[in-house]
Amino acid sequence: MFFSKLIIIVGAFIILSLYSSLHCEAAVLSIDYGTEWFKVALVKPGVPMEIVLNRDSKRKTQSTLNIRENERVYGSDSVNLAARFPRNTFFSLKRILGRSFDDKYANEYRSIYPNEMLRDPSRNSVTFKINDNVFSVEELVAMQFAHAKEQAEATAQESLRDAVITVPPFFTQSERRAILDAADLAGLNVISLIHDETAVAINYAISHFSSFTNEPQYHIFFDMGAGSTVASLISFNTANIKDVGRFNKTIIQLEVKSVGFDRTLGGQAFDLRLQKHLANGFDRLYKGKIKSSIFTSERAMVKLLKEANRVKQILSANTETIASIENLHEEFDFRLPVTRRELETLSDDLLKRVSGPIDDALSKTIISKEDIKSLVLVGGGVRIPAVQAVLSSILGEDKIAKNVNGDEAAALGAVFRGAGLSGQFKVKEIKVKDLIIYPIEVEYTMDPKETEDGTIKSKSFRTNLFNSLSPIGTRKIMTFKRTTDFEFGLNYGQFVQEMDTDFGPKEIVIAQVNGLSEAIEKFKDVSVERPKVKVTIQLSDSGIVSATDAIATIATEQTSLADKVKSFFGVNTNTTEESIKDAPIPEETKQSENSSTPSPSTDNDTASNETEPATKETKTETIKLKLDVQYLGIPPMSENVKRDAFDRLRMMDRFDHEKRTLEEARNNLESFVYRAQDFLNDDSTIKVTTSDERKFFSSQLSEVSDWIYEGGEHASINEFRGRLDHLKSLEKPLAFRREEHHRRPAAVSYLRDTIKIAQEFVKNIRTNTSIENQYHSDQELESLSNLCNQIETWLNEAIDKQEKISLYADPVFRVMDVNNKAQEIYNEFLRLLNKKPPKKPKAVTTASSETATIIPSQSEKDSSSSNVSVSEATTLKDTSSTTFITQPTQHTSETSGIDQETIKREEL
Repeated sequence: MFFSKLIIIVGAFIILSLYSSLHCEAAVLSIDYGTEWFKVALVKPGVPMEIVLNRDSKRKTQSTLNIRENERVYGSDSVNLAARFPRNTFFSLKRILGRSFDDKYANEYRSIYPNEMLRDPSRNSVTFKINDNVFSVEELVAMQFAHAKEQAEATAQESLRDAVITVPPFFTQSERRAILDAADLAGLNVISLIHDETAVAINYAISHFSSFTNEPQYHIFFDMGAGSTVASLISFNTANIKDVGRFNKTIIQLEVKSVGFDRTLGGQAFDLRLQKHLANGFDRLYKGKIKSSIFTSERAMVKLLKEANRVKQILSANTETIASIENLHEEFDFRLPVTRRELETLSDDLLKRVSGPIDDALSKTIISKEDIKSLVLVGGGVRIPAVQAVLSSILGEDKIAKNVNGDEAAALGAVFRGAGLSGQFKVKEIKVKDLIIYPIEVEYTMDPKETEDGTIKSKSFRTNLFNSLSPIGTRKIMTFKRTTDFEFGLNYGQFVQEMDTDFGPKEIVIAQVNGLSEAIEKFKDVSVERPKVKVTIQLSDSGIVSATDAIATIATEQTSLADKVKSFFGVNTNTTEESIKDAPIPEETKQSENSSTPSPSTDNDTASNETEPATKETKTETIKLKLDVQYLGIPPMSENVKRDAFDRLRMMDRFDHEKRTLEEARNNLESFVYRAQDFLNDDSTIKVTTSDERKFFSSQLSEVSDWIYEGGEHASINEFRGRLDHLKSLEKPLAFRREEHHRRPAAVSYLRDTIKIAQEFVKNIRTNTSIENQYHSDQELESLSNLCNQIETWLNEAIDKQEKISLYADPVFRVMDVNNKAQEIYNEFLRLLNKKPPKKPKAVTTASSETATIIPSQSEKDSSSSNVSVSEATTLKDTSSTTFITQPTQHTSETSGIDQETIKREEL
């Protein structure tokens, strides 16, 4: 019995622990990581999906980072530092994530931004030198992811790990793996990557659930961000599927039909055109006055790029504005009028490319423009009036959807997807079918064979594994017939020439299959055909292709179990099990009449020294082979490299924590000084303090204030905290006196009211309740009455003493003392008030006050074995001696009526 209870207790504890663990990790966040901005969304139990606010209470944060001497600054603060520290400020890191140093996009980055970019000798990827440290792009992006994680944790009030991150559909395998590496360094567990437009479509489906039917509805999601433009053609329809039991449920099916894109067409391309225009205008304006062109100044060009972005935003709503920057270059100010028409002229070739992604997406399907119900606009680039004009001309103004929040839809759709994939939330079921853009093929070489001329040759083959627009979240099994260990490669398929130019490396991985030669050697005597090797190649929900496992199957010919049993009974009793296993197995597959299993002779009459011919059966042996994968192109970070990066980031995290703690200590001290000065000037403080006390405290505040701004720049955390504690110790007696003086009247009034209520309670029981109905003892009532009298006496004496002393002196009694006295009375009063009266017997008084007739209940009569009539029931002549307590004769008319009817029925 003891152990049963123990098991139950331990089991309950484990369940609660698991529940708590799940509850702590139930929240999911999403990061919509863009070239210029990132947004963070959060979902947790009991809290709906919401956009996370950053420290500035903004709903989005600029994807910018500034690093100086291990000090990191994010978002708008880092943008403000860019003009002063251009080489330490990093913009648009997404463009070069997972790209090689010689890549077209890396070259463009070097031409725009002045950061010191280096080549990673081991991966050929991009790194940056900052002071004496070198950081990979993955590390810099990880810092931004960690910052996003901190924002979400501040909102959720708990630690977070599970995340969904958005990526463009044109991201390559290297770029996707780089995102995962960055997330891992940031302490995030990526449930899945999701394409930007697919996330927007999920959010669109949530808000338009009732508008879908079983007929497909086609929409184009046009996303022009800062760095690129994507058009995704997506269909929506409803479907009925089986639910729990006999019920069905309606779900939404979301399928990406095709995708078109332009990797370099985005809002930043317009900014760069305008930046160049402003720079040329400055050089013309100050020609002959400046020593060097503005194009040679890193700081000036960063300022111009920021101003170009501001001017572009203004021209989206106005037809003209003025670009203005003070002390732009060589101490010259700059002002230049810019019109919307000028911007459109500068960007004429860019505007001609706007329709390209839509045309590309439509060309890959049989769906026509007439079938498109709406064009959903996403991203900051679509706010440019000229871009909207081009889009309206493609599908018509009436098909431009204006009811979607393009800034936040991707983040909200991604977090909804994360909630569903986590399995910890009950969400509307939306079946998502996404795809990959690039075809993936497998390349392998056949086993070498001797040709007619005696030379050894082998043929190479390429086989399409996943075609362009193949669905993600699928897997395929390749079957190889090999006799030795071998390797195969996964590469991108053939593209159009334009895509090949900027795409980068076509090779993805080389996989080496090991262990096959060893397996063949093991079964060489019993194998009957060439082994087959099945390799599973998976295309994950994140769009990442990988070879997951390799299994070899070898068909062998072995003696059947029945023959082994017969052989066992046919051998000499002295034959051991080991000798049976070592018995030779014939190589022939056809059974011979004369074949026999060798066995020593025996004298046992019941056992023959010969056995039945051994039959052969074919058995398939399954061997798990080893897969060694080598990543090509831009490989992911190795474990050692990632460990070093992780340690470096944690060191910087500690530095950030110390910095924030120091700033907090400084701010706390500074805030206290300002508040204490107001405290001293308050009339209520002046009333209870002396002039000398206020003067001394004020001098201490002034001294600390001067120290903060003159000598506190390099002070430690303990110095700030020590000075704050000193000032608090000076303020404490003054604040206590003021607080006591302010709260004392209300506390005294409350205590007097409590005494009055308790005394009236005692008085009411004693005067208005008959002795028969009283269930409070005299001792209890006397105890409460005495307590009230004692406390009332104490209060009167304390008030009398308090009125005789100065307000500057410490009080005779505290408000806390008064409250404690009131609580003491209240507790005793509440105990008596809640005391329950004793249970009354089942007795009914008759008309006579001297007798009472006991009426048995119906259950008592039914259960009684004797036929005792009501007339035989005991009649109590002396009610004072009975153990049953009867009600007083003053009954209500309703109760008396019921009792009389009961008596009459019993008498009958």
